[in-house]
Amino acid sequence: MQSKQTKQVTRFFIILIVIFNPFLILAEQWIVKDSVLTIGRYVKCIPSYQFSDRTDIREVKFENRSNLKSIGEYAFLGCSNLKEIELPNTLSSLGEGCFRECGFEELSIPDGVKAIPKAMCSWNKDLRSVKLPSRLADIGSHAFAYCERLQAIDIPSSVMHIGSNAFSRCRTIKEVKLPPGMKELESYAFSDCESLETAVMPSNANLLGELIFSGCVNLRNLTVMSTIPPPFDCNSFIFEPDETILYSKCKLHVPGQSIAKYRRAPGWKLFNL
Repeated sequence: MQSKQTKQVTRFFIILIVIFNPFLILAEQWIVKDSVLTIGRYVKCIPSYQFSDRTDIREVKFENRSNLKSIGEYAFLGCSNLKEIELPNTLSSLGEGCFRECGFEELSIPDGVKAIPKAMCSWNKDLRSVKLPSRLADIGSHAFAYCERLQAIDIPSSVMHIGSNAFSRCRTIKEVKLPPGMKELESYAFSDCESLETAVMPSNANLLGELIFSGCVNLRNLTVMSTIPPPFDCNSFIFEPDETILYSKCKLHVPGQSIAKYRRAPGWKLFNL
């Protein structure tokens, strides 16, 4: 039997290991078994690149009462066989490209997340549905670029900024309604959304990015709620210079009292009003 002094020494060294080697404990907090990755309840952060290119992971589960706060950059990059993931409500921060090139069809982002990072879900070929947080403020550049099967996107009224190419080549989206109070819409935000038929722009006259709807060959109704024609960055337009035929196919809807202003405004005067 161990003496009392030996037991005390043993406890002392265990305490030292816990204090100075937290990763020893965390190492046991993510386990892959039968293609299911289980994240332990005490994990607060998934480090950058932690599971990148793990094609053996099909499902990610989080233990009850999860304490997860953040997912690092490219943490699940290239997990092409990842089909199911349900993020815990404690999550508040997502890193750049954290779910890039994954294989899931649905994703629900918890309400604690205020910003969608750059390239978060880009090149997710199977992604069809995304539920964005109700208090979301920012959607980063290329966040959903090349998600070719994304069928619809409901952008919360709290969103103030959408980055460049955020939804480029989302080929199956048919309708986009941007929040009235949104402050910034960057270049090519919805470029090459080939199925897009209807779009509603914000109600302010803030500067718009270049060629926001370039390649949107089926856009037929564009509503701009601003009474003052918004200017375009770099004196650009809505469509590419070689897409002038789209101005006659797409009907521009503006406030009645502002029609004359739009008929004279750079870029907007290309439409038939």
